[in-house]
This record gives sequence, structure tokens and C-alpha cells, in this order.
Amino acid sequence: MLRFTQDQERVILANRRMFNQRQESMAQSFGLTNGAGLVGNALAIPRDVWGEWDREGISVQRQTMTVFNDLAAAVSAPMAIGKVVHYFQTISDSGDVNVSLDGRSKARTDKPTFDYHGTPIPVIDSAFGFGWREVEAARTEGFMLDDAGRMNSMHKVAKQLETGALDGFANINVNGSPSYGLRTHPKRNTRATGVALNGATGAQWVAEFTATLKLLHGDNFKVPATIYVNWDDWFYAGSTEFTSGYPKKIAQAIMEIPGVKEVVPSDTVNANEIIPVIKDRRVVKVLNGMPMATRAQFRANPEDDYDFVTMAAAAVEIKFDAEDNCGIAHSS
Repeated sequence: MLRFTQDQERVILANRRMFNQRQESMAQSFGLTNGAGLVGNALAIPRDVWGEWDREGISVQRQTMTVFNDLAAAVSAPMAIGKVVHYFQTISDSGDVNVSLDGRSKARTDKPTFDYHGTPIPVIDSAFGFGWREVEAARTEGFMLDDAGRMNSMHKVAKQLETGALDGFANINVNGSPSYGLRTHPKRNTRATGVALNGATGAQWVAEFTATLKLLHGDNFKVPATIYVNWDDWFYAGSTEFTSGYPKKIAQAIMEIPGVKEVVPSDTVNANEIIPVIKDRRVVKVLNGMPMATRAQFRANPEDDYDFVTMAAAAVEIKFDAEDNCGIAHSS
């Protein structure tokens, strides 16, 4: 899950404080204090209500964003909200290294070739709102506003963040820089899974995982990888013996393969998919423009609806080098 930077916290808190200040000012201007208005109202949202909404958002993210959260916890980087696209650099090999006793280099000094590759950072948002009478009724009941619309918006935003981590966003392209995910990036290493994992033998599981990891070895990534798999596939592996009568589950055998750091099961990963990722900032990075949060919309009149937006700005940046070596593999 993404963490708020101090600047990001200030933006969200300032929005909420300004909204409450406007409501208090409107109540004074229109004589709506103490529920005196016959039509309309202007009520500040209490701090504990904002806190409850934030806790709901955290709960939704934990339930929905398995792959995104796992990456964000290890390789996130804060970005300014105004940054629409973030670039990383690839550099060609050039020059020589010189070894001497006097340090007087005689190595070649030809210049390398630099290329820049962009990752768009989209804003994901979903709106919900309450009529002024709903809020008035809630005021008399401790601001117990119905959570259906709010939870729906939070779920939609969280689901899109998870989708973006895996597939990118097909409708987003900034100056020729498309949005990609772990299983759509053109530089990822791919193969076809040869069996249906949910029902395969232990030996077949080991063979599929080993073959997929070897794709990373071919790109010179010989370090432990985090592997994302389908939840039901992994449940099968964890509850099925490697061979009949042998006191070890398939999942245990998978974890003993050299190069398997951890296996993360998720419903958002398709059946029979195996997605090893080297969680290193030189390979992948979660660009954090704004963690998921709920902010208030401008409200001008006492009879206007109370409108809110749940939003986030983030993207998964997948890196590769000048020789197209990439620390992500995908078997499907």
C-alpha cells in the first residue's frame, strides 16, 4: 500500500479543512445555524468521520490490491502530482576500464548512447455524494451516512490500481509512451504454461516454475524473485501432496526451488499464470503521485449535494536496459 508523503498529507488535509470552513461560513451567511434552515444546510464533516472513511479505504485496499500493495511496500517512489509522465534512462556500453598504479587512464572515452523511456502516471477517480437532506438526517444520528456509494467508489479505484499494476491502462498514452503492466509490457520474458496448474502433479509444478525462472536467468537476473500466482492455484498447491503418500505439499517443494523468494497468491492473477518479478528499483518501481484518498468537492449553495471524490495517482514503472534485459517473466 502506498504511504502518504508529508506534502500529500497536507494537500488532503487542506482540502478537508477548507471544505469545513466554507460550510461554517455558509451556515453563518444563510442563517442556517442550529438547523434553522427550512431548505438546505451547510454542515462541516467531523474529523472522526473523515478518519472512518480513511480506515474504510485502507480496508478496501488490503482486500483488493494484492499485487499492487506488495510492489508498493518494497519499491515505491513519491512523485509530484503534476508529473504526468516519468522517464527512466537506458545507456549503451561504451569506453574501457583502465587498471594502473598511477591512475593515469588510457581508456577509450567514446560517449555512450542515452535513451529515455516514459511511464504515464494517470489519475484514477470515482465520485459519490449525498443529498442535503441525507446529511441533515445523518447529523441527528452521529453522521452515520450510508456507506454503499462511498464503498463502491473506493472499491472501483482500488480495483483499477490493481488492474494497472498487472495490465496498465490501454487508453493512456503520453507522447508515445503507453501504459503497461507486469503482464503486458513488451520487454517482459514470456512463455506458455504447459499444464493446468490446478490439477497438475508436483513434478509438473516444479517444471513450470523452474522454466519460468530460467527466463530471468537468461536476462542475467540470477537473484531470488517474488512470484505472483492465482489464489486458487496456490491453494491447490498448498493442500495437495507432492506425490501420493509423500509427506510434503506441492507448495513446500516450490518454495525450495533456488531463486524463489516468496509466492504471493491473488485473485487478480489468472489461473495458470506465473509472474516472477525481481523487486528491485532497477527493475520495477511504483510511482506514487497520490495514495488513494477521499476529498470533498466545492459546494456553493445550501441545497446543493455534498459531493466527494475518491482518487489516486499511481503507476507501475517497468525498467529494462539497453540490451532489453528485463527482470519480469510471465508464463500464461
